[in-house]
Amino acid sequence: MSEARKPREAHPEAVADALNRRFRPALMAYFLRRIRRHGEAEDLTHEVLLRLAERGVSVDADRPDAYVFQIATNLLRDRGRRDKVRRDYAATSPPEELSIEVRDPHRVLEAKQSLEAVLETLHRLPERTRTIFILFRLEKMRQREIAESLGISVRTVEQHVLRATIELRASLSGER
Repeated sequence: MSEARKPREAHPEAVADALNRRFRPALMAYFLRRIRRHGEAEDLTHEVLLRLAERGVSVDADRPDAYVFQIATNLLRDRGRRDKVRRDYAATSPPEELSIEVRDPHRVLEAKQSLEAVLETLHRLPERTRTIFILFRLEKMRQREIAESLGISVRTVEQHVLRATIELRASLSGER
């Protein structure tokens, strides 16, 4: 067969241009009715036309409208699924204000030093004062319960707690 008699194959750009002219207005209207955001409708329209061109669909094909809008419908479904996954993930992930902050080495060192100072101060306290302070502040016992269990007055418990508190504040402020 000679060159002149071969059937002419359409140029890909010409096919894409013909598809764009024929389906772009209808696809844009279709997407805008469903998603109402022009940029997304434009992206989805472009995706449909790209898929048509890749598959070699021509304007002259049998029932191209049904095929075009089936692709459009599938793209919308895929978009809906992706959006649902994103929403579900966002609902289960903790908000940023609750997320764990990155450890700052300076703050970690400062916290360790403060803890060491508190422990050192507690060990320097008289044993009875230390015991009363720990029962009150850490074990959350009431002063009356501490007084009854140790056989001392509530006023004495208050004095021990006050003495321990003063020592700890002085230690943490660097006075000791």
